[in-house]
Amino acid sequence: MGSIPQSLHLFRSAQRQVPLLPWPRAAFGPVTAHRLSRLLAGYLLVVAIGAGLLHAPRLADGWHIFGLGLMLPGAGFLAHADLCTTGGIGHTALALGAFALFGLSVLIWFATGNIVAPPLAWVGTALWAAAMDHGPISPWVVDLAHAAAGVSVLAPMLAWPAWMAFARWQRRQDNAYLRQIQPRVHEIFTAPTTPASTVTPPEMSLSHLQRVRFALDRALQPVADFEGFEHRDPFQTAALRYQVNFLGYGLALTQARFTPAFRGYMTRAQEQLLHKQRQHRIWSYWALESLWGHLRCNPDPIQRDNIMFTGFVALQMALFEASTGSREASRPGFFTLQHPQGSRYVHDHASLVWQLDASYRQSPFGLVPCEPNWIYPLCNAMSACAVLAHDAQRGSAVWHGRHAAGFIQHLEAEFLDAFGRLVPCRSSATGLALPAIGGAMAQAMPCYFLNALAPDLARRQWLLLRRDLLDAKGRFRRRAFWPIDTGNYGFSRASAYTATALVACELGDQAVYDHCMAALESECPSTPKDGVIHRAQASVWSHGVELMALAGGRDAFRTLINHPPRHPGPWLDEVRYPDVLVASAHADDAGGLHAVLYGAIEGGTHSVVVAGLHPCALYKVEGATASHIVAGRQGRAKLRVRLVGRTSLRLELAWQVRA
Repeated sequence: MGSIPQSLHLFRSAQRQVPLLPWPRAAFGPVTAHRLSRLLAGYLLVVAIGAGLLHAPRLADGWHIFGLGLMLPGAGFLAHADLCTTGGIGHTALALGAFALFGLSVLIWFATGNIVAPPLAWVGTALWAAAMDHGPISPWVVDLAHAAAGVSVLAPMLAWPAWMAFARWQRRQDNAYLRQIQPRVHEIFTAPTTPASTVTPPEMSLSHLQRVRFALDRALQPVADFEGFEHRDPFQTAALRYQVNFLGYGLALTQARFTPAFRGYMTRAQEQLLHKQRQHRIWSYWALESLWGHLRCNPDPIQRDNIMFTGFVALQMALFEASTGSREASRPGFFTLQHPQGSRYVHDHASLVWQLDASYRQSPFGLVPCEPNWIYPLCNAMSACAVLAHDAQRGSAVWHGRHAAGFIQHLEAEFLDAFGRLVPCRSSATGLALPAIGGAMAQAMPCYFLNALAPDLARRQWLLLRRDLLDAKGRFRRRAFWPIDTGNYGFSRASAYTATALVACELGDQAVYDHCMAALESECPSTPKDGVIHRAQASVWSHGVELMALAGGRDAFRTLINHPPRHPGPWLDEVRYPDVLVASAHADDAGGLHAVLYGAIEGGTHSVVVAGLHPCALYKVEGATASHIVAGRQGRAKLRVRLVGRTSLRLELAWQVRA
C-alpha cells in the first residue's frame, strides 16, 4: 500500500520521553465526583419520596403504587405481579417492559441529547401503574422494593474500594509497560522525515487523483444538492454534517501537501463544502436538541453546547484558510445561517472561534459539551485545534493563553478510565460516562488531534492502544476493530481501519499504517468507475478519512495547525475539472512554478491559467505549446497544454521589468 508520506518538519517533542499515566488519587476527578454525588443525592431523595408515599397510611392505593414506581423504574407494575395468574404474569411483563423502556430512554438521551427522556419514562410508567385500580400492594413486593433500593444504593458504595484498587493496579501495569517500551519508541515511530531543502515536491499518482475525485464530485455539485451523500440520521455519526466536514478536511490536507500552488477547483470545492454546512437541512436538528436538551426554543446551532457543529465547522474553516491562503471564511457574515421562517444567524470564522473560547471559559469540566449534556474528548480535541489554528493564522494566543494547561489537566483528571483509556463521553449534568466502546477507532481518533495540542499525551495514549492492535509477534489483530462503519452503520471495518491508519500516519507508526491500509483494501476493495475510485462497502465519512491519511505524514497535521504555510506566487488558477487533474503544484523561491497534470482524455489540449506572476515579466515555459509567455498587467497568463499521460508543466522567471 506504500509508505507514510514524509513531512517537512520534525518536532523536537517527538524525541522526548513519553509521560506516564497520572496516579489515580481518587476514583474520579473533582468535577465528575461532584456531579456523581449530586446524582446520588437526587436519587436518594426520589427514593425517600417514593418510600414516604408507599408507607403513608391514609393515602389511596394508587399513591402507594406511584411511590413504589418512584423507587425503581417500572417497579409500580410489580404491585400486583406474580408468576401464577394471567393478570400477575401480565404485570410482571409490564414491569420488565417499563424497565426496558427506561433503558431505551437512556440510549435516546445519549444519542440525541434528550435529557428529559429518562425522567419522563420513569415518572410516566409510575403514573401508568398507579392508574391501574387493582387494590392494595402485595406485602412481598414492599419487601422486594426495599431490598432493591438498598442494593442499588449500597452496591456502588461497596464496589468503590475494589474499583479503586483495580484502577491503581491497572495504572501500575500500564506505566510499567510505558517504562519498558520507552527505549524502543524510536523503533515504533519509524516514518522518515527529510529536511525541506532535499524534499522532492510531493505528487499524487493517477489512482490517488481518482480517489480525490470521490470528494470533488460531491463538493463541486450545486451547494443545495447532496447527491452521493448518505442520509441516515441527523443526530449521530452518520449525519450529513460529518460527511461534509471530513471530505473538507481530506481536500484541505490534500491541497496543503500536494497542490499548495493551485487554487482552481480545489479551493472552490472546499469553499462549497463550507456553504453546504449553511444549508438548513444540515443544522435543522438543533431546534429539537435545544428544546429537549436545554428546554429552550433556539434554532441557532452556534450559540450553546454544540461544538459538534461549531467546532467541526471552525476546524474546516481553519484548514481551508491554511491550505489555500484564502481569508474568505473570515469575511464578516460569510457563515450566515438562514432559517426557513426568516431568522438569520450571522457568523463567520472569527465568531465561531469566539464562541468556542467563551464556551471553554465557562465550562467547569475544562471541556465543552458537544451536544446538550454530553462531553466528548474527541470533539473537544478537534475544536481546540480550530482555536489553535486560528491563533497561528492571526498571531494571537487565545488557546495557549487561556485554555491549553487547563484543558490537558481536566482531560487527564476527568476523562481517563481505570484502564488509562479516554472515555468516549461523559454527561456534564450527571457525571456518568459511557464505557469504552467502538474498538480501536474510539481510542485512536483523539490521538490524531491531540498531536497538535499535546504530542506527548497523544503518543502515550497511542502506545497503550497499540498493545491491542499487534500481538507479541507483531501480527495484526483485526478483531480489535469494530465491525460497524460509524459513518453509515453498515457492517464494515472501513471507518475503523481508515481512522486508525490516519493516526498511525500522523504519529509515524509505519507498521500499523501498513497493516490498516492492507486490511482496508482486503475487506473493502477499491472499485474504479468512470475515472473515480471508491470503496463500495465504505461510508462517505470513511472516504474522507482515507483522503486525510493519504495526504498525511509524520506530524503533518500538527505542522499545518501550528505553522500554517505561506502561499507565494505563482499558482495555477484555473483548469477545467475533470478534464484536467492537478497531481502536483508547487511554487519555488525564485518565482517559478512546477506542476504535474493528467488529462481525462489522452492527448487532449487544454487551457491553463496561471496567476500570481510578476506583471509584464517574461517566463520560460516547459510542457506547454509555447516556450515563453509574458504575464499580463494583472500577473496572469493563459497557456495551452497537451496532456499525454503524466504531463509536467514548469515556469521559470526569465526577465522582469525593474521598477
